[in-house]
Amino acid sequence: MDSWRQRLESLDEAQTEMLLGSPMSQRFASWPLSVSHPAIVGAFYGLLLTAALIIPIGYHQLWDFELWFREVAFRGLSIALGLALAGQFSSLISKFFQRPPITPPRTVLFTMPFVGFIILLGSWMDLVPQIPEALAWLLMLAPGPIYVHLSWAPRYRMLTMLEDGKDPFGPSRVELGQMEMEQELVDAVNAIDD
Repeated sequence: MDSWRQRLESLDEAQTEMLLGSPMSQRFASWPLSVSHPAIVGAFYGLLLTAALIIPIGYHQLWDFELWFREVAFRGLSIALGLALAGQFSSLISKFFQRPPITPPRTVLFTMPFVGFIILLGSWMDLVPQIPEALAWLLMLAPGPIYVHLSWAPRYRMLTMLEDGKDPFGPSRVELGQMEMEQELVDAVNAIDD
């Protein structure tokens, strides 16, 4: 079976751009499809977020190794699982509604985790006690599921359709090559009739 990358050559430039998207989507598209499922991409975002929080959590736990390890493990697994479930939900919604991918505003999505990170550090250091910690967590966690839901899950659905030999852009989702097979069948029947 041909891979979707080989089938990509038969598409026009606008369709290729829609399938590949921004540089971040292109990075995920370079992974094998079995590894780039929206649930895995969501969990990956959660693990990256947890890695960024290792040192601040150590500071928050006064460098007590046991508490530090327990909190990093609990928060990391909770965040990764939650975002993986959100990615799976986005994948199911994408299959149901079959909408095209939307490129979210990158400046907003890329800024949100940093703002949340600063608010969280400020609240842990008692610099910004009036801002609730939940807002910081929301700002840090939201960009991953937003990107996966709006951009990656629809692209992943379209790439898997292309991998399966289906046309992700056609309204009837006709399999690629089906028309040629039908024409060969008509030619064979005509040859028998003659």
